[in-house]
Amino acid sequence: MQIPDSLTINGKYYSPEELREYAVSLTQSEEIWQNDSGNFILEWLSPKPEIQVHTSGSTGEPRLISHSKLAMLESATATGKILGLQPGQTALLCLSTKTIAGMMMVVRAMLFRMNLVFIPPTGSPLQQLSADTQIDFAAMVPAQVFNSLNDEKDARMLSRIQHLIIGGGEISKSLEERIMAMPNSVYATYGMTETITHIALRRISGDLRSESFTALPGINLSSDERGCLVIEAPKIIKQPVITNDLVKFTGPFSFIWLGRYDNVINRGGQKIFPEAIERKIAGHINCRFFVTGVPDEKFGEVPLLVMETPHLSAQEETELLGIIKKLCSREEAPVEVFTVKAFVETESGKVNRRMTMKL
Repeated sequence: MQIPDSLTINGKYYSPEELREYAVSLTQSEEIWQNDSGNFILEWLSPKPEIQVHTSGSTGEPRLISHSKLAMLESATATGKILGLQPGQTALLCLSTKTIAGMMMVVRAMLFRMNLVFIPPTGSPLQQLSADTQIDFAAMVPAQVFNSLNDEKDARMLSRIQHLIIGGGEISKSLEERIMAMPNSVYATYGMTETITHIALRRISGDLRSESFTALPGINLSSDERGCLVIEAPKIIKQPVITNDLVKFTGPFSFIWLGRYDNVINRGGQKIFPEAIERKIAGHINCRFFVTGVPDEKFGEVPLLVMETPHLSAQEETELLGIIKKLCSREEAPVEVFTVKAFVETESGKVNRRMTMKL
């Protein structure tokens, strides 16, 4: 497969030489996001066969890994086949090109000869576009979608994006319920830096929405002795990726994500999934939170609710735990609430549960 080396940005076509000059000019900008984009494009245009990228650090220390450009093109091809990406369509880049998600939006636009709308990766990206801008394909994180839905103009624009993929974090139950009614094709993604972004999609809008993720073409799935997902993608990754994600298979190429193995709470021999509890109680907590396990003399471990808030009175805690007990089973219900002024985050903005608990 030939490495594409030209790109249309904001309606202007750049030949390989023009694109290189444009990328150099970006590296000289005072804007960090433009520096990052320029550096990535220059690295892509270089004769080196691989691209280096940092993992998110959500499950451990961030590390630098390499992906071949050909593997990145194979990943882009699989996404394009599923979504029907076509030359001349418009793709929105509103993610940092320091991340694999942002990099892959550039690669997809190059491969499918799409017009790449190139804007700063802010929390409300659609604010930067005129109301009549038509976007055919976009990738966002949940917070960007949430903010867009809370603005009337942005919400209309969001519903006109033909294909929207959402990744980089779990989509809350309340956000997914708002997305269900959207008329366009909206997907939750499953993947990681190691798999060159997503290897599976789950439709979350319209009549075709599903609880199951379906693997992209060329992806083989299995599970290990823990019940965690194992991913084989010979054209994209050299070795199988053994994840810490507990799954329930609904078919040979589809699965329901249950939660992280390293987050599972073992309460008296019963496995409790914090992520399942979080989905049940999300609509009743107006700040960031997570559920984790803490040692208990009788049961070994019990659930604990950790909230990002400066203060919670004893009465507020009692009332909240009372509400939660009605939403959860007796085993799932957190026994106590801890508050933290500010969660520890990874470089990509995800909550680092392990480091937050050390506080």
